[in-house]
Amino acid sequence: MSDYSSCPNCGRSAKDAVSSSWFPLYKCRDCGKLSCSKCGGKTCPKCGSTKASEDGKVYAR
Repeated sequence: MSDYSSCPNCGRSAKDAVSSSWFPLYKCRDCGKLSCSKCGGKTCPKCGSTKASEDGKVYAR
C-alpha cells in the first residue's frame, strides 16, 4: 500500500474530500489501474472490471 498526494487517474486531492483528510485508492485486479471512488466508483475507468482492492491512500498535504 502506498501514499499519494493525488489520485493518479483524475488528479483529485484530499483537500477536495468532503469529510476527511484522506481517501482510499483502488487498484483494478485485471489491468492494474489505480483510481478513486469519484473517478472509478465500482467500475475500473480503463477496462470496466468490477474487481478491485484498496491499494493506497491520498492524504492532504
